[in-house]
Amino acid sequence: EYVLITGTHERSIDVVNSLFGTQMTGESGLIKDYHWERLAGSYHGSGCTLTSAITACLAHGLSMEEAVQEAQEYTWQTLKHAFRPGMGQFIPDRFFWAREEDNQDDKAVSLQH
Repeated sequence: EYVLITGTHERSIDVVNSLFGTQMTGESGLIKDYHWERLAGSYHGSGCTLTSAITACLAHGLSMEEAVQEAQEYTWQTLKHAFRPGMGQFIPDRFFWAREEDNQDDKAVSLQH
């Protein structure tokens, strides 16, 4: 069993997320600390994005450590590309990867004409 403690509400330069669980030795404790650049703003849906991404990675056969790493990378990118539909919190852009490719295709088409 594992637990990921996120440091999103701390007042620090970096976000530090800590994965705890049973290690190969059979001892329980800290497995790894993950350090992420803190992005400006307040976000709604970051935790849901992270847990869903971890679950998806596990469903694809990744180990817990690999799933947590991949999911955090994905979640950080969704927050980096977040949008703000009004005056409230930013919403993670879970389709950032598709939009970037579309933008690159648009630029390629523009250069050809």
